[in-house]
Amino acid sequence: MTKIGYLGGGNMAQAMVKRLLAAGHDVTLYNRTLDKVRNLEAAGARLARTPREAAEGAEMVFASVTDDAASRTVWTGPEGALSANLAPGALIVEHSTMSHDWVLELCGIVREKGLHYVDCPVAGRPDAAAAGQLAVFVGADKEDLEKIRPLVTPLSKEIFHFGAPGTGTAFKLIYNVLGVVQIVGLAEALSAAEAAGIDLRTAAQALANGNTGSGHVRKHGPFMAENEHEDPPGFTAAGRIKDLTYGIGLEEALGEDPVMGRAALGAYQKMVDLGMAKAADSMIIDAVRERRKGAKQLQKA
Repeated sequence: MTKIGYLGGGNMAQAMVKRLLAAGHDVTLYNRTLDKVRNLEAAGARLARTPREAAEGAEMVFASVTDDAASRTVWTGPEGALSANLAPGALIVEHSTMSHDWVLELCGIVREKGLHYVDCPVAGRPDAAAAGQLAVFVGADKEDLEKIRPLVTPLSKEIFHFGAPGTGTAFKLIYNVLGVVQIVGLAEALSAAEAAGIDLRTAAQALANGNTGSGHVRKHGPFMAENEHEDPPGFTAAGRIKDLTYGIGLEEALGEDPVMGRAALGAYQKMVDLGMAKAADSMIIDAVRERRKGAKQLQKA
């Protein structure tokens, strides 16, 4: 049994905490709104009023929060977890998808305190976490990876070790840009099929079954074809914009020219402009349709 502090209580965090509790670990959880995680208290977790309280005495502290700002607050804020009396040599494990710059900064802060840092973003949604089917992208020293492996194995179908801290996040951001480009490409393909008078259900099935059939195409094609999207959303337009912004920033810093990433960002920004920031990401097809209408109107003018 490992004494764990956990920061964050969103859908993904809840699924991961349940797996840790089921594996017999001692988990103290902090979430900004405690009422949203009372179910985890009933499942055996202790609830903390601050990140510091959640991390007190912990051998490992995990975080799964929204973005850089939330991560900075829970780790280094006035009541941040890094101000707690952690176990000697404790491991700090970030599951959140954050900017590469902040990950490297946080790693430096952690190491200055004599602790160990692991960036450990994951690919998959809460249902995959609940089933232990996440892909885990690790940036860490090898010995630190081996220390956390028993805890992340129940969450994952595969663990990829990319190198030193920072490399896990770098890969996750690159991975996310490619994934979002696929979703936008699918929306454009189905919009074109619709304009050509092709049945969208048949088109989505053919795209899924051919060489075009990535996981995103197989997942989002039926949503777009049926015009029935996830409710509540598994992932939102605002979330895609955050991930793309971090990913494009990394690629540009590396000297790349992320043309496709910027195009995908523009498509999701159109979705936000239409008032759908919190809508399911597969509803990007509606933004693509609006762009098609706008192009037709320009042609007529």
